[in-house]
Amino acid sequence: MLALQLLALGFLTLSAALFFGPQLTVYGPKGVRHLAREGQAQFVGGCFVSLTVLVFAAPIVSSGFLTGGDTIRLVMVDLFTLQFSPV
Repeated sequence: MLALQLLALGFLTLSAALFFGPQLTVYGPKGVRHLAREGQAQFVGGCFVSLTVLVFAAPIVSSGFLTGGDTIRLVMVDLFTLQFSPV
């Protein structure tokens, strides 16, 4: 699992470098200010941050779903139907 996480993190780093790198190389520090104001760059940057968090959180979340059994299923049904029964 660690190898897959490192591979995913490497691909995320590569894609971020290919997306943000050319503009930063050409314009330097002024390009950072321009990218911070540009809507598309903010969206893509937010996606990169979300995916990076997912890469690190996926093993923790998946182990909870795999070992939870009926308890996890009950909690998910409660969350999706918004009908919370007293324990």
